[in-house]
Amino acid sequence: MRSILRKLDKREILSELEYKELLDYIDALINSSLESYDLFYTRYSAVLWRNYSVYIPRFKYDIDDLINHLLYHPELFGIIDKTPDLFELFPVELHPYIAYNLRRENNYHLFTRLIQSLTGFASTPHELPAARSGDVVIKYEDGNPYKEIGLKSHFDRLAKYQFITRVQSYRYLTRSKASQDKIDVLADDRLGGIYTNKEKSIYYYLFLNERDIIKAENACSVLNIALYGKST
Repeated sequence: MRSILRKLDKREILSELEYKELLDYIDALINSSLESYDLFYTRYSAVLWRNYSVYIPRFKYDIDDLINHLLYHPELFGIIDKTPDLFELFPVELHPYIAYNLRRENNYHLFTRLIQSLTGFASTPHELPAARSGDVVIKYEDGNPYKEIGLKSHFDRLAKYQFITRVQSYRYLTRSKASQDKIDVLADDRLGGIYTNKEKSIYYYLFLNERDIIKAENACSVLNIALYGKST
């Protein structure tokens, strides 16, 4: 691992095997030693994003898990600012992320921003596709999640949203890369996304748990807000 970290420090290209070893190392850290992972995150998260287009969360359960939980528990939006102990409203796995934000921001600022950005979706869960009952299916080219650097972490993030049943890459552009990453509605049960790393733009499908064009449009808006900070 030291040789891989030296490559990160020098901003050098990682091989497919090195990339796999790095992701395995990150998974081991976040599952075994939060203190060690926090040191790694502080040193390398910006480097990974800026130079390799690889997203890693500060916590194992973070903003995407919080948004997904709120979307399917809209009753929380009306009582967040009235509840002295926020932790009693959320599952224990979200507590470290919530505690971090309460220390960093002014009291309920994180939740205020979420309420403002998700108004119209969070208050009406029936306007989003129903949550899936099992695990999401993720399909990569050649069945290899490590072939395209950054794609696995992006797909893992999308998989946290319960209205998605399958994520599948299908097209790759190396010369004419997309000008921006985004997600669009393709059909009443399918969205289309673009993910761009340092080498190419990768197009992918997001299959939803219901066939309903309004719900598909709402799901699309939620994902664009969460990932890119703006609605469609």
